[in-house]
Amino acid sequence: MEFLNRSHETQILTPLLSRKKPSFIVIYGRRRCGKTTLIHQVLKKGDVFYQSDRQESAVQREQLVKTVGEVLEIPYEAIFRSWEALLMDLNRMLSHGQTLVLDEFPYILKNEPELPSILQRLIDGKKLTYNLIVCGSSQNSMSEMVRSSQEPLYGRADAILKIMPLAPGWILDGLNLAAEEGIREFSIWGGVPRYWELRSDYKSLESALSHLVFRRDSILQDEPMRLLHDNLRSAIQPYTILTMIGQGVHRPSEIAGRLGKGLSGLADSFQKLIELGFIRREIPFGESIRSSKRTVYKIDDPFMAFYFRFVLPNKQRIDMGMGDRVLKQVLLHLDEFVASEWEHLCRTALPFLSIQGMDWDLASRWWGAGLNAQEIEIDGVAQTLDKKHILFAEAKWSLKPDPNGALAQLEKNIDNCKKFGSHKVIKVLFTRREASGSGYVEQFTPRDVLQVLK
Repeated sequence: MEFLNRSHETQILTPLLSRKKPSFIVIYGRRRCGKTTLIHQVLKKGDVFYQSDRQESAVQREQLVKTVGEVLEIPYEAIFRSWEALLMDLNRMLSHGQTLVLDEFPYILKNEPELPSILQRLIDGKKLTYNLIVCGSSQNSMSEMVRSSQEPLYGRADAILKIMPLAPGWILDGLNLAAEEGIREFSIWGGVPRYWELRSDYKSLESALSHLVFRRDSILQDEPMRLLHDNLRSAIQPYTILTMIGQGVHRPSEIAGRLGKGLSGLADSFQKLIELGFIRREIPFGESIRSSKRTVYKIDDPFMAFYFRFVLPNKQRIDMGMGDRVLKQVLLHLDEFVASEWEHLCRTALPFLSIQGMDWDLASRWWGAGLNAQEIEIDGVAQTLDKKHILFAEAKWSLKPDPNGALAQLEKNIDNCKKFGSHKVIKVLFTRREASGSGYVEQFTPRDVLQVLK
């Protein structure tokens, strides 16, 4: 698969690696998001890329020395008893402007916890003549290492890049898809480039899911647990929370009740999962995140949402070799799952769409008891930045949308929901296929949504 996007990151890295004085750069992000690929895009011939592993420090230093010799094509067989001695000696081996990359840096730190203090001395003393990039998939440890004021490397990095999953629109380029199929595929794989690369090896979505997810020991069978172990000392409680959310338990009080714990006992796990991008907190439009008592949690990562909805509940059958039977049942319910992600993508896209030539704020759902005491939900609500206009949106994933019926239902819900002041109301429809014949001011399709989410 071709290298996609990352123009923002390359525009930061390229000048830093080309300037006269050496740079210290920290790159981190979840596994499989393309950190290594990005780094190789900006490295030049003669730069050294070292992939750390879990071996003892002495072995790691020996392997780095070997790697340097191989890259530079010169004999380099010295034995170093400390990382400081090795990093200082590399001033002799690497010329000005060359770069050393230490990938999976947390593996080194596990056996050499004093290395950040060593780097602090070398950086503050301007003793390194080459660029140094440290990279890792453990988001918590990498971020804390340079962002916590208590850590030796705080304030020392010339750039700190958190590599995020790719934006939804790039999946059309990555997998050569039409827009409707792009929504369907993104709802499963999310924006993780490695997942797209794995998916591209198969002719159909069904075949890809069969080989990558629904077979015993398939490459993505236990992906969520691996991601949690990358970032958390204990994955038991966060994994349990994800399991419950995936099975439809969204209110924090209900999650706490089922676990037999108080909400305070789950607060750290909720916060960590939010920071890692695995879940999101939702409140109804117009309510304060500090005071709202109607918080719900949703899985924010599409692949994790798919996994905890369809894979984990059927894991025993998959392990018994019945994965293809499970998959046939999953495919029958896939549109229902995709519809939920479609709604979320529509809300995300709203501020970036051209609607009546106005600037729109972030959109949220609204749900709750209407004026007639009946429960209602509106897929998307947003205000203009000047607070003069309000937008109500309906998102439909039906193959044959009924725009007039959807409009009638939306207008009924608008009349029945909480009043949001004297705003001019604008109604918007998102549909899987183009629809005509309704009173909506604006209508959008998957192509419109993916074009702005890129």
